Amino acid sequence: MLYLKEMRIAALIIALIAMSIGVKQANAEGVDVDFGGFVKVNAALATNGVNGIDDASGSYNADLLFASDNKGSRFGINAKETRLYVSINKNDTPFGPIKTYVEGNFGVESNADGNRVEAYGTSNTRFVLRHAYVEVGNFLIGQTISTFIDPKSFLDILDYGGNSAVTFARQPMVRFTVSAGEFSLRLALENPTSNLGDYDITDDQRMPDYVGRIDFDPSWGHLSVAGILRELRIDNGQFEAHKMTGGVIITAHKEIIPGRFEIVGQYLRGGIGHYGAFSAFADGIVLDDGQGGKYIDPVDIQGATFSTTMHFTEKLRSTVAVSWAESLDPGHNQQTLGTGHAIENVKSLHANIFYDLIKNFMIGFEYKKLIGELTDQTKPNVDRYQLSVLYTF
Repeated sequence: MLYLKEMRIAALIIALIAMSIGVKQANAEGVDVDFGGFVKVNAALATNGVNGIDDASGSYNADLLFASDNKGSRFGINAKETRLYVSINKNDTPFGPIKTYVEGNFGVESNADGNRVEAYGTSNTRFVLRHAYVEVGNFLIGQTISTFIDPKSFLDILDYGGNSAVTFARQPMVRFTVSAGEFSLRLALENPTSNLGDYDITDDQRMPDYVGRIDFDPSWGHLSVAGILRELRIDNGQFEAHKMTGGVIITAHKEIIPGRFEIVGQYLRGGIGHYGAFSAFADGIVLDDGQGGKYIDPVDIQGATFSTTMHFTEKLRSTVAVSWAESLDPGHNQQTLGTGHAIENVKSLHANIFYDLIKNFMIGFEYKKLIGELTDQTKPNVDRYQLSVLYTF
């Protein structure tokens, strides 16, 4: 008898296959249907006990909390990043063109729920929703990458955990976009979350995250400035506390040699919390106010990333990226994940090389150095080597 999660995955795959079979009929009716994705298989070896069979696809910044010189290396292989998507576009509607998009992968973000113990962490994962949205006119409604995040900041690296100052979040939203010449403006109301360290993650907010981003795309490159205003709140029946906070991200991208050599730079600062550094830092800390109550003190962070990508030939390319992030409120980060200590700062280096065997079929090798400083004064240092095969369809 199939488990419920297995039945859900089977039903999803059957639905996607049925949809792909109906593409020709849909096209005949004026609906464009596209079905695709990729298969990605990762093999990784990491030092100091960070990488195990259940997490071979990346050493996240928060994994430094579990690193130890007393632990040996770990090796693992998985295919959890494998993705499937369906895109449906209908041009002839009373509202104009309507685009819908749904995408998911197989649990790369969920080790706890995505694997059963008896499966040894490799052969049984659940389908995880990444994107599900509708675009109508200037509006996007649904779940996708936060408006606060500039896609130009995504680096050409194998490591899913990203660089140490990576900015990333996917969440439900309502977004409005307008363009004028070389400028575009995006305004959004997005689903809020408060990661308060020892008090864990709450959904007690009474207002959405307010996000805005301006992109400037002249002939010489790309520049964006994004800002966010958000409420941190906890209301657990024993006490209630809330605080407004916010932050900014500046991103720049330029092709130094068109089609051959490009650079990416990014700087972030403020009460960004889980939006930055892949949740290495909590959003805030709950403190006593000295009068029998509690208050929230946001954790401000800052970080920077610089990346270069060189296309040696049409098939061979390489990326080198350096990144750094730190808490501006020492001792206030309570993102401990049960370890008893938290991250004060983290640095990373990525260096890789990719080769396209044929069209849509790539093999890549990447080295990652991850160095941190924890609240207990220890300085974990992790080396990770990753080999990946990626086939896009």
